[in-house]
Amino acid sequence: MRDLKGILIRILGGLGVLAVQIFGLAAQAEAFPSKPVKIVIPYSISGPTDIRGTQRMTRTFRLMASTAPAPISDTLARVAAHAIQPDTRHAVVLERHPGAVTTRGALAVLRAPADGHTLLLASNATMVINPHYFHDVPYEPARDFVLVAPLVTMPFVLLAHAGLPVDSPQGLVNWLKPRPGEVNFGSSGDGSTGHLAGELFRRMVSADMVHVSFNGGVAALNGLAARQVLLMFAALPLALPYLSNRHFKPLAVSTAARLEELPTLPTLAESGLPGYDIEGWYGVFARADTPRVAVAWVRSRTRTVISDAAMRPVLRSHGLEPATMSLEQFATRIHTESDKWAPVLRASRLPRRDRES
Repeated sequence: MRDLKGILIRILGGLGVLAVQIFGLAAQAEAFPSKPVKIVIPYSISGPTDIRGTQRMTRTFRLMASTAPAPISDTLARVAAHAIQPDTRHAVVLERHPGAVTTRGALAVLRAPADGHTLLLASNATMVINPHYFHDVPYEPARDFVLVAPLVTMPFVLLAHAGLPVDSPQGLVNWLKPRPGEVNFGSSGDGSTGHLAGELFRRMVSADMVHVSFNGGVAALNGLAARQVLLMFAALPLALPYLSNRHFKPLAVSTAARLEELPTLPTLAESGLPGYDIEGWYGVFARADTPRVAVAWVRSRTRTVISDAAMRPVLRSHGLEPATMSLEQFATRIHTESDKWAPVLRASRLPRRDRES
């Protein structure tokens, strides 16, 4: 009887410790957020169109768009803010950080307290491309950041000028081969995903093309319409309104599978470039040493909104696909892409003196 009484005392004591731990975790969860949550949106500073290395253009062009669509990063930051705001009495603030090809915004998050109240809205440009393409990037994504929540993926469309006598990717390749160094392809900027897509295409088809870096996607489209460049890989959110424009001819999509929104457009992989697969993506990140309870709090709410069936058509109307991978799969994807693209990026990067400040 005495032994039974001792066992009961130990069980009750253990339950008491467990209860204290549970209430402690609950108190921690209630303590976050304890102040306004800031979502940092990094972006590059726009500058004059940079037409380097071309033989047919001898001066710098500056192309201005009077009405440009809101950046996708702003749209997605508002989606994340919408997910967080209902469960906190504190404000959710969007803070844009310009400069240093988005690395300045990443550094702002690293310099903020590691309490989960400062988050980074980052793309594959910030987390995969920049560290390998630009010199002396002062952060290491795998070491310094933790993925809080994947948001979306972003396909690209290969656009040609409407005057080109081609109607398919293979026809384009055949047309490019006898014209080494004569064809320019545009992008929204050095080190952008569109630039990387063009470099990959150039290498896979062994075509000698010249990259033209514009100050944003709209300016690159203007350059394509004006025949300053003959090709570009345009992000689908940018390309969608212009696919039927008389100046442009869509030839293929950059993803491994065809897009539901553009079922007649083939993939490059099925058009003679097996293995061609590239797209952009966005996610929410925090400092790597952020408390797990804060990361879990933001992650839960963000994932709930992104996975909501009502959100899918909204994102697709913007040319985006909600991220359907698990957190672990998406984190693995980031590391895999970094290893995959590092050689291409390092071989294509600019001399040190050309880094954006």
